[in-house]
Amino acid sequence: MKNRNRFFISTIIPMIVVFFLFHTLPLIKGMMYSFTNFKGFGDFDFIGLINYKDLFTDSRVINSYMFTFKFAIVATIIVNVISLTLAIALNSKIKFKTTLRGLYFLPNILGGLIVGYIFNYIFTFIIPKIGESTGIEILCRSILGSTSLAWIGVVIVASWQAIAFNTIIYISGLQTIPDDVYEASGI
Repeated sequence: MKNRNRFFISTIIPMIVVFFLFHTLPLIKGMMYSFTNFKGFGDFDFIGLINYKDLFTDSRVINSYMFTFKFAIVATIIVNVISLTLAIALNSKIKFKTTLRGLYFLPNILGGLIVGYIFNYIFTFIIPKIGESTGIEILCRSILGSTSLAWIGVVIVASWQAIAFNTIIYISGLQTIPDDVYEASGI
C-alpha cells in the first residue's frame, strides 16, 4: 500500500505543478491584468473596473458579440442540415460507402492553418476567376476583401471543417436504428 501511495504521489504532483504553471497561473495573471491598463509591455497602473465597464459600453465589443451570435446561428444551422443530409446519403446502400466516409472525414483532420490557406487561395484567386469567366459580378472580387461579405467566408470555412465530424456522429446515430424501423417506415 505504501508503494502505491508513493507511486500515486510521484505521478500526481508533477501533473499538478504543470497544470498550475500552464493553466492556473496564467488565469490568475490575466485576471490581475484585467484590472490594469497593461498593453502587453511597459508599465501599467491599476484602473479598477473600467475595462469591464468598457466591455459592455464599447460599440466594437457589442458588434463582436452580435457577429458571434450571427455566426453561431448561421453556422449551426448549415452544419447540422448538411451533416444530416450527408449522413443519410452515406448511410444508404451505395458502393464504396466506407471509402466515401473516410474521404469525407478528411476536412476534420486538417489543421486550421492549412484550411485557412486553402480557402484563402480559393476565395482570392479561384472564385474571382470563375466570376470573371461566367460574368457574375459578385464573384469577381474576393469576399475576404469586403467588410460586409467576409463573415460569409468565415462561416463557409468553419462549416466545411465542422460538417465532417457531425456527419460521422449522425452516421453513428443512424446505424443504431434497427432495420425493423427502416422497414416499418418504408411501408
